[in-house]
Amino acid sequence: MIINGDDFGYSSSVNRAILQAFDEGLISSATLMANMPGFEEACAFVHERNLFGHVGAHLVLSEGEPLTDRMRRCRRFCDVSGRFCGFDRRAFWLSTLERHTVSAELRAQIDRCRREGLPLTHVDSHNHVHNDPAIGPIVNTLARELRVPYVRLARNCGAGISFPRRVYKAYFNKRLERAGLARTGYFGDVDDYLYLQRHRVPLAELGDIEVMTHPIFDDQGGLVDGLATDVFLRELVAKLDGQSSAVSYAGVRYA
Repeated sequence: MIINGDDFGYSSSVNRAILQAFDEGLISSATLMANMPGFEEACAFVHERNLFGHVGAHLVLSEGEPLTDRMRRCRRFCDVSGRFCGFDRRAFWLSTLERHTVSAELRAQIDRCRREGLPLTHVDSHNHVHNDPAIGPIVNTLARELRVPYVRLARNCGAGISFPRRVYKAYFNKRLERAGLARTGYFGDVDDYLYLQRHRVPLAELGDIEVMTHPIFDDQGGLVDGLATDVFLRELVAKLDGQSSAVSYAGVRYA
């Protein structure tokens, strides 16, 4: 099992929450946002705590400020101030110029992590943009070219996945598998994994699984999951079978 803390580098508060989650054994991996205000602090923490085998890149196309001028000028993704404003998630294509712009931006984000001495165990993305039909092939090509070992799957377990989306996700994940970029057989959040438990699906039948978390502090300073802010993160993770065997994408336990 891989328990990943998303949004490392988002802010100093999120950085501290992720470090505490590591220290308490609640996560075994994290992914870093190269374009957010807490990036440099997060990189310093990686060096101080020797987290090199536990950190990947959390690619961003939907929040904050891009790293490249070309992306800042691209109105498909950015507003007039040059900040990401999201894009039409229903879009199945990008123009040639837009594809080159996205590729250059994501390359810059990966390169910025690498310049900080981070080998990167894998890549995933903020708001799962790398699952989109127009973005996924770009990310897969970059991962192979830049020798990033793995790319996170599309969510494929738990409730609430419609039949058309399930078909697309299966296709997306099969492409990752064929490219040698799939590290796990399943991916979802804590609720998705608990759904599998309730339906008595044993982990041994699933194979490796990644569970996504978003460690943050609540108003009282408690460590909670950003997707379930009324529940303490340790209470959620305690429900996961095999918690003690959680590893990073590189197969490393956090000690």
